[in-house]
Amino acid sequence: MQEDIRTKFSIIQPLLIAAVLAVGVMIGFRMNGSHQKNALIDVLDVDGTYYPTGRVEELLRFIESKYVDSIDTDTLIDDAVFALVQNLDPHSTYLTPEEVEEVNNQMEGQFYGIGIETLMIRDTAVIYKTLEDSPARKKGLLTGDRILKIDGDHVAGQKLPFSEIRKKMKKREGNVLLEILRKGKKISTEVTVQDIPVPSISSAYEVDPSTIYIKIDRFGSNTYQEFMNHVERLFGESKTKNLIIDVKDNPGGFLPEATNILCQIFEDKDKILVTTKSKNNKSSEYKTTGKRFFGIQKVVVLVDENSASASEIIAGALQDWDRGRIIGRRTYGKGLVQEQYDLQNGGAIRLTVAKYYTPSGRSIQRDYRDKNEYEEDHITRLENGDYFTESKNKSHTESGFTSLVKGRKLASGGGVYPDDFVALDSTYFHPDFTKIEPFFVEYFLKNMDKKPFFGVKTYQTIREFVWSGEDFDRFLVFADVKVTPGMKEKLSGLTKNYFKEILAGIYLSQSDAIRITNEEDAVYQKALDYLKIK
Repeated sequence: MQEDIRTKFSIIQPLLIAAVLAVGVMIGFRMNGSHQKNALIDVLDVDGTYYPTGRVEELLRFIESKYVDSIDTDTLIDDAVFALVQNLDPHSTYLTPEEVEEVNNQMEGQFYGIGIETLMIRDTAVIYKTLEDSPARKKGLLTGDRILKIDGDHVAGQKLPFSEIRKKMKKREGNVLLEILRKGKKISTEVTVQDIPVPSISSAYEVDPSTIYIKIDRFGSNTYQEFMNHVERLFGESKTKNLIIDVKDNPGGFLPEATNILCQIFEDKDKILVTTKSKNNKSSEYKTTGKRFFGIQKVVVLVDENSASASEIIAGALQDWDRGRIIGRRTYGKGLVQEQYDLQNGGAIRLTVAKYYTPSGRSIQRDYRDKNEYEEDHITRLENGDYFTESKNKSHTESGFTSLVKGRKLASGGGVYPDDFVALDSTYFHPDFTKIEPFFVEYFLKNMDKKPFFGVKTYQTIREFVWSGEDFDRFLVFADVKVTPGMKEKLSGLTKNYFKEILAGIYLSQSDAIRITNEEDAVYQKALDYLKIK
Protein backbone atom coordinates (compact mmCIF):
# COMPACT_ATOMS: atom_id res chain seq x y z
CA MET A 1 0.00 0.00 0.00
CA GLN A 2 2.73 2.46 0.93
CA GLU A 3 4.60 1.69 -2.30
CA ASP A 4 1.43 2.31 -4.32
CA ILE A 5 0.87 5.66 -2.69
CA ARG A 6 4.49 6.69 -3.30
CA THR A 7 4.11 5.78 -6.97
CA LYS A 8 0.89 7.76 -7.31
CA PHE A 9 2.40 10.68 -5.45
CA SER A 10 5.39 10.84 -7.79
CA ILE A 11 3.06 11.20 -10.76
CA ILE A 12 1.24 14.26 -9.41
CA GLN A 13 4.23 16.02 -7.88
CA PRO A 14 3.64 19.00 -10.22
CA LEU A 15 0.25 19.41 -8.54
CA LEU A 16 1.43 19.01 -4.97
CA ILE A 17 5.05 19.94 -4.47
CA ALA A 18 6.41 21.85 -7.44
CA ALA A 19 6.40 24.97 -5.33
CA VAL A 20 7.73 23.25 -2.23
CA LEU A 21 10.87 22.09 -4.02
CA ALA A 22 12.06 25.61 -3.27
CA VAL A 23 10.84 25.72 0.33
CA GLY A 24 14.15 24.73 1.91
CA VAL A 25 16.05 27.17 -0.24
CA MET A 26 14.18 30.35 -0.91
CA ILE A 27 11.42 31.08 1.55
CA GLY A 28 10.75 32.57 4.94
CA PHE A 29 13.63 34.97 5.23
CA ARG A 30 13.78 38.58 6.17
CA MET A 31 15.96 41.10 4.42
CA ASN A 32 19.53 41.30 5.67
CA GLY A 33 21.00 44.74 5.05
CA SER A 34 24.61 43.65 5.44
CA HIS A 35 26.53 42.95 2.25
CA GLN A 36 29.67 41.83 4.03
CA LYS A 37 31.42 38.97 2.25
CA ASN A 38 32.19 36.13 4.64
CA ALA A 39 34.91 33.60 3.98
CA LEU A 40 33.88 29.98 3.73
CA ILE A 41 36.79 28.66 5.74
CA ASP A 42 39.03 31.44 7.03
CA VAL A 43 36.97 32.87 9.89
CA LEU A 44 33.55 32.62 11.45
CA ASP A 45 31.80 35.76 12.71
CA VAL A 46 29.78 34.99 15.83
CA ASP A 47 28.25 37.93 17.69
CA GLY A 48 30.94 40.22 16.33
CA THR A 49 33.87 38.07 17.45
CA TYR A 50 36.16 36.31 14.98
CA TYR A 51 37.25 32.76 15.76
CA PRO A 52 39.86 30.94 13.66
CA THR A 53 38.67 27.59 12.30
CA GLY A 54 42.11 26.00 12.47
CA ARG A 55 40.98 22.38 12.30
CA VAL A 56 39.25 22.85 8.97
CA GLU A 57 42.11 24.84 7.46
CA GLU A 58 44.63 22.32 8.77
CA LEU A 59 42.70 19.40 7.30
CA LEU A 60 42.44 21.11 3.91
CA ARG A 61 46.17 21.83 3.84
CA PHE A 62 46.96 18.18 4.54
CA ILE A 63 44.56 17.02 1.80
CA GLU A 64 45.91 19.47 -0.76
CA SER A 65 49.56 18.66 -0.05
CA LYS A 66 49.48 14.94 0.76
CA TYR A 67 46.44 13.28 -0.83
CA VAL A 68 47.47 10.82 -3.55
CA ASP A 69 44.92 11.88 -6.23
CA SER A 70 44.23 15.29 -7.69
CA ILE A 71 41.13 16.93 -6.21
CA ASP A 72 38.94 19.95 -6.75
CA THR A 73 39.36 21.93 -3.53
CA ASP A 74 36.32 24.14 -4.21
CA THR A 75 34.08 21.10 -4.56
CA LEU A 76 35.56 19.63 -1.40
CA ILE A 77 34.83 22.81 0.53
CA ASP A 78 31.29 22.95 -0.85
CA ASP A 79 30.69 19.36 0.27
CA ALA A 80 32.06 20.16 3.73
CA VAL A 81 29.78 23.16 4.11
CA PHE A 82 26.76 21.18 2.90
CA ALA A 83 27.54 18.49 5.50
CA LEU A 84 27.86 21.13 8.21
CA VAL A 85 24.50 22.81 7.63
CA GLN A 86 22.72 19.47 7.24
CA ASN A 87 23.09 19.08 11.00
CA LEU A 88 20.98 22.20 11.53
CA ASP A 89 17.28 22.63 10.83
CA PRO A 90 15.78 21.68 7.42
CA HIS A 91 15.74 25.26 6.14
CA SER A 92 19.26 26.38 6.97
CA THR A 93 21.32 25.73 3.88
CA TYR A 94 24.38 26.56 1.83
CA LEU A 95 23.72 28.02 -1.63
CA THR A 96 26.24 27.64 -4.42
CA PRO A 97 26.94 30.75 -6.54
CA GLU A 98 24.65 29.35 -9.25
CA GLU A 99 21.85 28.79 -6.75
CA VAL A 100 22.31 32.28 -5.31
CA GLU A 101 21.86 33.79 -8.78
CA GLU A 102 18.76 31.70 -9.46
CA VAL A 103 17.16 32.47 -6.09
CA ASN A 104 17.96 36.18 -6.37
CA ASN A 105 16.39 36.26 -9.81
CA GLN A 106 13.24 34.64 -8.44
CA MET A 107 12.99 37.02 -5.51
CA GLU A 108 13.80 40.12 -7.57
CA GLY A 109 11.30 39.08 -10.25
CA GLN A 110 13.60 38.93 -13.25
CA PHE A 111 15.94 36.69 -15.19
CA TYR A 112 18.13 36.97 -18.25
CA GLY A 113 17.05 34.91 -21.21
CA ILE A 114 15.04 34.83 -24.42
CA GLY A 115 11.67 34.17 -22.79
CA ILE A 116 10.70 30.58 -23.56
CA GLU A 117 9.45 27.66 -21.52
CA THR A 118 10.71 24.34 -22.80
CA LEU A 119 10.14 20.71 -21.97
CA MET A 120 11.82 17.49 -22.99
CA ILE A 121 9.85 15.10 -25.18
CA ARG A 122 11.75 11.89 -25.81
CA ASP A 123 15.20 13.16 -26.88
CA THR A 124 14.37 16.71 -27.98
CA ALA A 125 13.72 20.01 -26.24
CA VAL A 126 10.42 21.46 -27.42
CA ILE A 127 9.16 25.03 -26.96
CA TYR A 128 6.06 24.82 -24.80
CA LYS A 129 5.37 28.53 -24.47
CA THR A 130 6.84 31.91 -25.35
CA LEU A 131 6.41 34.57 -22.68
CA GLU A 132 4.48 37.78 -23.30
CA ASP A 133 6.56 40.57 -24.92
CA SER A 134 9.66 38.35 -24.84
CA PRO A 135 12.44 38.37 -27.48
CA ALA A 136 11.39 34.81 -28.44
CA ARG A 137 7.80 35.84 -29.16
CA LYS A 138 8.94 38.90 -31.11
CA LYS A 139 11.16 36.66 -33.23
CA GLY A 140 8.21 34.43 -34.05
CA LEU A 141 9.12 31.30 -32.08
CA LEU A 142 6.06 29.13 -31.55
CA THR A 143 4.71 26.42 -29.29
CA GLY A 144 5.75 23.05 -30.68
CA ASP A 145 9.01 24.22 -32.26
CA ARG A 146 11.65 21.51 -31.75
CA ILE A 147 15.13 22.80 -30.90
CA LEU A 148 17.81 21.12 -33.03
CA LYS A 149 20.85 23.33 -32.42
CA ILE A 150 21.92 26.01 -29.95
CA ASP A 151 24.75 28.28 -31.11
CA GLY A 152 25.73 25.65 -33.66
CA ASP A 153 25.81 22.75 -31.18
CA HIS A 154 23.54 19.79 -31.88
CA VAL A 155 21.20 19.21 -28.93
CA ALA A 156 18.40 17.09 -30.41
CA GLY A 157 18.91 13.34 -30.19
CA GLN A 158 22.16 13.74 -28.25
CA LYS A 159 20.84 12.29 -24.98
CA LEU A 160 21.95 15.46 -23.18
CA PRO A 161 20.53 16.20 -19.73
CA PHE A 162 17.71 18.71 -19.98
CA SER A 163 19.57 20.94 -17.51
CA GLU A 164 22.54 21.14 -19.87
CA ILE A 165 20.33 22.14 -22.80
CA ARG A 166 18.73 24.89 -20.74
CA LYS A 167 22.14 26.06 -19.57
CA LYS A 168 23.25 26.58 -23.18
CA MET A 169 20.47 29.14 -23.61
CA LYS A 170 21.17 30.85 -20.30
CA LYS A 171 23.22 33.98 -20.93
CA ARG A 172 23.37 37.41 -19.35
CA GLU A 173 23.90 39.22 -22.65
CA GLY A 174 24.39 38.71 -26.37
CA ASN A 175 22.40 36.51 -28.73
CA VAL A 176 21.31 32.87 -28.88
CA LEU A 177 21.37 31.25 -32.33
CA LEU A 178 18.69 28.57 -32.59
CA GLU A 179 17.94 26.05 -35.28
CA ILE A 180 14.43 24.73 -34.90
CA LEU A 181 12.22 22.22 -36.69
CA ARG A 182 8.68 23.37 -37.48
CA LYS A 183 6.31 21.17 -39.48
CA GLY A 184 9.22 19.38 -41.13
CA LYS A 185 11.06 22.60 -42.06
CA LYS A 186 14.35 23.71 -40.47
CA ILE A 187 14.49 27.38 -39.47
CA SER A 188 17.45 29.34 -38.06
CA THR A 189 16.88 32.44 -35.97
CA GLU A 190 19.00 34.62 -33.69
CA VAL A 191 17.34 35.85 -30.52
CA THR A 192 18.71 38.62 -28.30
CA VAL A 193 19.04 37.92 -24.57
CA GLN A 194 17.17 40.41 -22.42
CA ASP A 195 16.14 41.02 -18.85
CA ILE A 196 12.79 39.20 -18.59
CA PRO A 197 10.47 40.46 -15.82
CA VAL A 198 8.61 37.80 -13.82
CA PRO A 199 5.94 39.40 -11.62
CA SER A 200 5.25 37.77 -8.25
CA ILE A 201 1.51 38.30 -8.75
CA SER A 202 0.37 36.18 -11.68
CA SER A 203 -3.32 37.06 -11.76
CA ALA A 204 -5.55 39.88 -10.57
CA TYR A 205 -9.09 40.49 -11.75
CA GLU A 206 -12.57 41.56 -10.74
CA VAL A 207 -14.72 38.57 -9.81
CA ASP A 208 -17.88 40.68 -9.68
CA PRO A 209 -18.52 44.37 -8.93
CA SER A 210 -18.06 43.76 -5.20
CA THR A 211 -15.04 41.40 -5.16
CA ILE A 212 -11.47 41.28 -6.49
CA TYR A 213 -9.11 38.30 -6.74
CA ILE A 214 -5.30 38.42 -6.45
CA LYS A 215 -3.01 35.41 -6.93
CA ILE A 216 0.40 35.79 -5.23
CA ASP A 217 2.99 33.24 -6.40
CA ARG A 218 5.75 34.30 -3.99
CA PHE A 219 6.63 37.23 -1.77
CA GLY A 220 9.47 38.85 -3.71
CA SER A 221 11.08 42.23 -3.30
CA ASN A 222 8.34 44.01 -5.29
CA THR A 223 5.24 42.07 -4.20
CA TYR A 224 3.73 44.78 -2.00
CA GLN A 225 4.07 47.37 -4.77
CA GLU A 226 2.55 44.96 -7.30
CA PHE A 227 -0.29 44.27 -4.86
CA MET A 228 -1.01 47.98 -4.39
CA ASN A 229 -0.95 48.62 -8.14
CA HIS A 230 -3.48 45.85 -8.75
CA VAL A 231 -5.75 46.92 -5.88
CA GLU A 232 -5.76 50.53 -7.10
CA ARG A 233 -6.59 49.44 -10.66
CA LEU A 234 -9.34 47.03 -9.60
CA PHE A 235 -10.93 49.33 -7.03
CA GLY A 236 -11.29 52.13 -9.54
CA GLU A 237 -13.82 54.59 -8.14
CA SER A 238 -15.24 52.05 -5.68
CA LYS A 239 -14.96 52.79 -1.99
CA THR A 240 -15.21 49.21 -0.74
CA LYS A 241 -14.63 45.72 -2.13
CA ASN A 242 -14.15 42.18 -0.86
CA LEU A 243 -10.77 40.55 -1.45
CA ILE A 244 -9.78 36.98 -2.32
CA ILE A 245 -6.04 36.37 -1.79
CA ASP A 246 -4.80 33.16 -3.39
CA VAL A 247 -1.56 31.82 -1.87
CA LYS A 248 -1.96 28.19 -2.92
CA ASP A 249 1.43 26.83 -4.00
CA ASN A 250 3.12 29.96 -2.63
CA PRO A 251 6.36 28.95 -0.83
CA GLY A 252 6.81 32.32 0.88
CA GLY A 253 9.54 34.92 0.58
CA PHE A 254 10.33 38.25 2.20
CA LEU A 255 8.59 38.75 5.54
CA PRO A 256 8.16 42.58 5.22
CA GLU A 257 6.29 42.17 1.92
CA ALA A 258 3.69 39.99 3.66
CA THR A 259 3.29 42.30 6.67
CA ASN A 260 2.97 45.36 4.42
CA ILE A 261 0.09 43.68 2.59
CA LEU A 262 -1.55 42.82 5.92
CA CYS A 263 -1.36 46.49 6.92
CA GLN A 264 -3.68 47.27 4.00
CA ILE A 265 -6.28 44.82 5.34
CA PHE A 266 -6.37 45.98 8.97
CA GLU A 267 -7.79 49.42 9.69
CA ASP A 268 -6.55 49.74 13.28
CA LYS A 269 -3.02 50.65 14.30
CA ASP A 270 -0.64 48.56 16.44
CA LYS A 271 -2.29 45.18 16.02
CA ILE A 272 0.39 42.47 16.20
CA LEU A 273 0.69 40.63 12.89
CA VAL A 274 3.57 38.31 13.71
CA THR A 275 6.22 37.97 16.40
CA THR A 276 9.72 36.64 15.76
CA LYS A 277 11.83 35.20 18.56
CA SER A 278 15.56 34.80 17.98
CA LYS A 279 18.54 33.63 20.01
CA ASN A 280 18.30 34.34 23.75
CA ASN A 281 14.51 34.74 23.27
CA LYS A 282 14.87 38.21 21.80
CA SER A 283 11.51 39.22 20.34
CA SER A 284 10.51 41.51 17.48
CA GLU A 285 6.92 42.43 16.77
CA TYR A 286 5.49 43.41 13.40
CA LYS A 287 2.38 45.58 13.85
CA THR A 288 -0.22 47.27 11.70
CA THR A 289 0.50 50.86 10.74
CA GLY A 290 -3.10 52.12 10.63
CA LYS A 291 -2.37 53.58 7.17
CA ARG A 292 -4.90 51.76 5.03
CA PHE A 293 -5.59 53.24 1.61
CA PHE A 294 -8.50 51.10 0.40
CA GLY A 295 -11.76 49.97 1.94
CA ILE A 296 -11.18 46.23 1.89
CA GLN A 297 -14.20 44.51 3.45
CA LYS A 298 -14.51 40.71 3.62
CA VAL A 299 -11.26 38.81 3.08
CA VAL A 300 -10.83 35.20 1.98
CA VAL A 301 -7.43 33.46 1.81
CA LEU A 302 -7.02 30.35 -0.34
CA VAL A 303 -4.38 27.92 0.96
CA ASP A 304 -3.10 24.41 0.38
CA GLU A 305 -0.33 22.06 1.45
CA ASN A 306 2.25 24.14 -0.48
CA SER A 307 1.40 27.46 1.17
CA ALA A 308 4.37 28.18 3.40
CA SER A 309 6.14 30.75 5.53
CA ALA A 310 5.05 34.27 4.49
CA SER A 311 1.84 32.75 3.11
CA GLU A 312 1.19 31.28 6.55
CA ILE A 313 1.88 34.64 8.17
CA ILE A 314 -0.90 36.14 6.04
CA ALA A 315 -3.33 33.31 6.83
CA GLY A 316 -2.40 33.05 10.52
CA ALA A 317 -2.75 36.77 11.25
CA LEU A 318 -6.14 37.05 9.52
CA GLN A 319 -7.42 33.92 11.25
CA ASP A 320 -6.19 34.95 14.71
CA TRP A 321 -7.83 38.38 14.47
CA ASP A 322 -11.04 36.93 12.93
CA ARG A 323 -10.40 39.25 9.98
CA GLY A 324 -10.57 36.71 7.16
CA ARG A 325 -11.85 33.28 6.16
CA ILE A 326 -9.20 30.64 5.44
CA ILE A 327 -10.30 28.10 2.81
CA GLY A 328 -8.48 25.04 1.48
CA ARG A 329 -6.21 22.52 3.17
CA ARG A 330 -3.70 22.67 6.03
CA THR A 331 -0.64 24.66 5.05
CA TYR A 332 2.98 23.50 4.88
CA GLY A 333 4.00 24.32 8.46
CA LYS A 334 7.13 26.46 8.23
CA GLY A 335 7.60 28.91 11.07
CA LEU A 336 11.32 29.55 10.78
CA VAL A 337 12.93 32.79 9.61
CA GLN A 338 16.18 32.82 7.64
CA GLU A 339 18.76 35.50 6.90
CA GLN A 340 21.20 35.21 4.02
CA TYR A 341 24.91 35.90 4.45
CA ASP A 342 26.95 36.30 1.29
CA LEU A 343 30.27 34.44 1.01
CA GLN A 344 33.46 35.34 -0.82
CA ASN A 345 33.01 32.59 -3.41
CA GLY A 346 29.69 34.07 -4.56
CA GLY A 347 27.68 31.55 -2.61
CA ALA A 348 25.72 32.21 0.55
CA ILE A 349 24.70 30.72 3.85
CA ARG A 350 20.98 30.84 4.61
CA LEU A 351 20.70 30.52 8.39
CA THR A 352 17.63 30.19 10.55
CA VAL A 353 17.85 33.12 12.95
CA ALA A 354 14.37 33.18 14.48
CA LYS A 355 11.03 31.46 14.85
CA TYR A 356 7.78 33.27 14.17
CA TYR A 357 4.50 33.15 16.06
CA THR A 358 1.02 34.23 15.03
CA PRO A 359 -0.76 36.99 17.01
CA SER A 360 -2.40 34.43 19.32
CA GLY A 361 1.00 32.92 20.10
CA ARG A 362 0.78 29.84 17.88
CA SER A 363 3.90 28.40 16.32
CA ILE A 364 3.11 27.08 12.88
CA GLN A 365 6.39 25.18 12.52
CA ARG A 366 6.14 21.41 12.18
CA ASP A 367 8.32 19.16 14.32
CA TYR A 368 11.62 18.64 12.47
CA ARG A 369 13.53 16.50 14.95
CA ASP A 370 13.21 13.62 12.48
CA LYS A 371 14.26 15.15 9.16
CA ASN A 372 13.16 12.16 7.12
CA GLU A 373 9.65 12.42 8.53
CA TYR A 374 9.72 16.17 7.97
CA GLU A 375 10.70 15.87 4.31
CA GLU A 376 8.15 13.14 3.65
CA ASP A 377 5.23 14.94 5.29
CA HIS A 378 3.31 15.08 2.00
CA ILE A 379 3.47 11.30 1.70
CA THR A 380 2.38 10.89 5.32
CA ARG A 381 -0.59 13.18 4.74
CA LEU A 382 -1.56 11.13 1.69
CA GLU A 383 -1.37 7.88 3.64
CA ASN A 384 -3.41 9.09 6.61
CA GLY A 385 -6.09 10.75 4.47
CA ASP A 386 -5.29 14.31 5.52
CA TYR A 387 -5.88 15.62 1.98
CA PHE A 388 -9.24 13.95 1.58
CA THR A 389 -11.06 13.94 4.93
CA GLU A 390 -12.17 16.94 6.95
CA SER A 391 -12.14 14.98 10.22
CA LYS A 392 -8.36 14.64 9.95
CA ASN A 393 -8.11 18.43 9.98
CA LYS A 394 -10.13 18.72 13.20
CA SER A 395 -7.84 16.56 15.31
CA HIS A 396 -5.74 19.48 16.55
CA THR A 397 -8.49 21.87 17.64
CA GLU A 398 -7.81 21.31 21.36
CA SER A 399 -4.65 23.39 21.26
CA GLY A 400 -5.58 25.91 23.94
CA PHE A 401 -5.34 28.78 21.46
CA THR A 402 -8.34 30.94 20.61
CA SER A 403 -8.93 33.74 18.15
CA LEU A 404 -8.47 37.21 19.56
CA VAL A 405 -11.87 38.75 18.75
CA LYS A 406 -14.50 36.00 18.69
CA GLY A 407 -12.70 33.50 20.93
CA ARG A 408 -12.95 30.67 18.39
CA LYS A 409 -10.88 27.56 19.08
CA LEU A 410 -7.83 27.50 16.82
CA ALA A 411 -6.11 24.35 15.60
CA SER A 412 -2.41 23.97 16.14
CA GLY A 413 0.20 21.34 15.37
CA GLY A 414 2.04 22.38 12.24
CA GLY A 415 0.62 24.72 9.64
CA VAL A 416 -2.52 26.84 9.50
CA TYR A 417 -5.71 24.78 9.55
CA PRO A 418 -8.43 26.17 7.27
CA ASP A 419 -11.77 27.40 8.53
CA ASP A 420 -13.36 25.62 5.56
CA PHE A 421 -11.73 22.40 4.39
CA VAL A 422 -11.72 21.51 0.68
CA ALA A 423 -10.64 17.96 -0.15
CA LEU A 424 -8.19 17.13 -2.90
CA ASP A 425 -9.80 15.10 -5.70
CA SER A 426 -8.72 11.51 -5.05
CA THR A 427 -9.04 10.70 -8.76
CA TYR A 428 -5.57 12.17 -9.20
CA PHE A 429 -4.29 9.14 -7.28
CA HIS A 430 -6.23 6.52 -9.19
CA PRO A 431 -3.95 4.08 -11.06
CA ASP A 432 -5.67 4.86 -14.37
CA PHE A 433 -4.94 8.57 -14.02
CA THR A 434 -1.26 7.95 -13.31
CA LYS A 435 -1.12 6.02 -16.59
CA ILE A 436 -2.59 8.75 -18.79
CA GLU A 437 -1.17 11.89 -17.12
CA PRO A 438 2.32 11.71 -18.71
CA PHE A 439 0.82 11.91 -22.22
CA PHE A 440 -1.21 15.12 -21.98
CA VAL A 441 1.35 17.61 -23.26
CA GLU A 442 2.81 15.34 -25.94
CA TYR A 443 -0.66 14.55 -27.30
CA PHE A 444 -1.55 18.24 -27.46
CA LEU A 445 1.66 19.21 -29.24
CA LYS A 446 1.17 16.47 -31.82
CA ASN A 447 -2.48 17.42 -32.44
CA MET A 448 -2.64 21.17 -31.78
CA ASP A 449 -3.56 21.88 -35.42
CA LYS A 450 -6.35 19.30 -35.42
CA LYS A 451 -9.74 19.01 -33.79
CA PRO A 452 -10.67 19.49 -31.02
CA PHE A 453 -7.76 21.91 -30.44
CA PHE A 454 -7.61 23.70 -33.79
CA GLY A 455 -8.82 27.31 -33.56
CA VAL A 456 -9.21 27.21 -29.77
CA LYS A 457 -7.03 30.20 -28.89
CA THR A 458 -9.22 32.94 -27.43
CA TYR A 459 -10.55 33.39 -23.92
CA GLN A 460 -14.10 32.51 -24.92
CA THR A 461 -13.27 29.52 -27.13
CA ILE A 462 -11.04 28.03 -24.42
CA ARG A 463 -13.78 28.49 -21.82
CA GLU A 464 -16.18 26.68 -24.15
CA PHE A 465 -13.67 23.99 -25.18
CA VAL A 466 -15.53 20.82 -26.21
CA TRP A 467 -14.08 17.41 -25.35
CA SER A 468 -16.19 14.42 -26.32
CA GLY A 469 -16.08 10.75 -25.45
CA GLU A 470 -14.70 10.07 -28.93
CA ASP A 471 -11.90 12.60 -28.29
CA PHE A 472 -11.00 10.77 -25.09
CA ASP A 473 -11.01 7.42 -26.91
CA ARG A 474 -8.53 8.78 -29.48
CA PHE A 475 -6.34 10.06 -26.66
CA LEU A 476 -6.36 6.63 -24.99
CA VAL A 477 -5.30 5.00 -28.27
CA PHE A 478 -2.38 7.45 -28.50
CA ALA A 479 -1.36 6.74 -24.91
CA ASP A 480 -1.92 3.00 -25.45
CA VAL A 481 -3.80 2.84 -22.15
CA LYS A 482 -6.96 1.01 -21.15
CA VAL A 483 -8.95 2.45 -18.25
CA THR A 484 -11.50 1.00 -15.88
CA PRO A 485 -14.96 1.36 -17.49
CA GLY A 486 -16.46 2.86 -14.36
CA MET A 487 -13.75 5.56 -14.28
CA LYS A 488 -13.95 6.60 -17.93
CA GLU A 489 -16.34 9.54 -17.57
CA LYS A 490 -14.50 10.97 -14.55
CA LEU A 491 -11.10 10.62 -16.23
CA SER A 492 -12.40 12.20 -19.43
CA GLY A 493 -13.57 15.21 -17.42
CA LEU A 494 -10.19 15.63 -15.74
CA THR A 495 -8.46 15.26 -19.11
CA LYS A 496 -10.65 18.01 -20.55
CA ASN A 497 -9.68 20.32 -17.68
CA TYR A 498 -6.00 19.58 -18.25
CA PHE A 499 -6.25 20.45 -21.93
CA LYS A 500 -8.12 23.66 -21.09
CA GLU A 501 -5.27 24.54 -18.74
CA ILE A 502 -2.70 23.81 -21.46
CA LEU A 503 -4.59 25.90 -24.04
CA ALA A 504 -5.05 28.80 -21.63
CA GLY A 505 -1.42 28.71 -20.50
CA ILE A 506 -0.12 28.87 -24.06
CA TYR A 507 -2.49 31.30 -25.76
CA LEU A 508 -3.68 33.65 -23.02
CA SER A 509 -2.07 36.01 -20.55
CA GLN A 510 -1.16 34.35 -17.29
CA SER A 511 -3.89 36.26 -15.49
CA ASP A 512 -6.61 35.13 -17.91
CA ALA A 513 -5.27 31.56 -17.88
CA ILE A 514 -5.62 31.39 -14.10
CA ARG A 515 -9.10 32.90 -14.35
CA ILE A 516 -10.16 30.03 -16.60
CA THR A 517 -8.59 27.30 -14.45
CA ASN A 518 -10.25 28.82 -11.37
CA GLU A 519 -13.61 27.84 -12.85
CA GLU A 520 -12.70 24.21 -12.09
CA ASP A 521 -10.85 24.90 -8.83
CA ALA A 522 -12.81 23.59 -5.84
CA VAL A 523 -11.04 25.88 -3.33
CA TYR A 524 -11.81 28.96 -5.43
CA GLN A 525 -15.42 27.88 -5.89
CA LYS A 526 -15.76 27.44 -2.11
CA ALA A 527 -14.65 31.06 -1.70
CA LEU A 528 -17.34 32.21 -4.12
CA ASP A 529 -19.92 30.23 -2.12
CA TYR A 530 -18.75 31.89 1.10
CA LEU A 531 -19.04 35.35 -0.47
CA LYS A 532 -22.39 34.34 -2.06
CA ILE A 533 -21.16 35.01 -5.57
CA LYS A 534 -23.07 33.21 -8.31
